[in-house]
Amino acid sequence: MDVEEFFSRLNAGETNFTGIDLRGACLIRSDLRDINLSGSDLRNADLTDVDLARVNLMGANLSGAILLNANLEYAILVGTDLRGADLECAILECANLTNANLRNAINESVLDAILCNTILPNGRISNDDCGRG
Repeated sequence: MDVEEFFSRLNAGETNFTGIDLRGACLIRSDLRDINLSGSDLRNADLTDVDLARVNLMGANLSGAILLNANLEYAILVGTDLRGADLECAILECANLTNANLRNAINESVLDAILCNTILPNGRISNDDCGRG
């Protein structure tokens, strides 16, 4: 599925995009709240200023993605690959990053996110929130 078809289906009310391949897609300033992108391939996608609140990104590949100023509040990022992603100024309040890999990600802070067996940008594993959320 290409980006044009993705937006056409999204605008028609579809919310389940499990396993979609949007590698390198430009999705700047899109409203993707409350949809299912679990298992999706979003490597190197440009998600600058995208609203991803409450999105299911479980097991998605976002390595190298640009998430500058993205809203990821309450997003499900369990097992998500965020290696090398640009998360500068991203809002991660209550995002679930359990088993996520953020190695080498550009990130100001994940303090408001749920961290359990989470690989942080510096390679350290955080278990700060195991048992929470």
